[in-house]
Amino acid sequence: MVKTMTIKELQEALKQNAPRGFYDNRGLASFEKLHIKGSTSLPVPDAAAGKGLPKDKAAMLVFY
Repeated sequence: MVKTMTIKELQEALKQNAPRGFYDNRGLASFEKLHIKGSTSLPVPDAAAGKGLPKDKAAMLVFY
């Protein structure tokens, strides 16, 4: 299921350690210039192919 979150919802989920992954979907060059601390680079083509994602299909993942 895909869901758009508000900043407030994301902050609450982070307080509860709910997300299992926090991913930056831009290209690696953009990620290297600036990214949110603790995020992992996972460009859209890789995410679409399922590369780098946890095996737990029910895990909360955050993409930006």
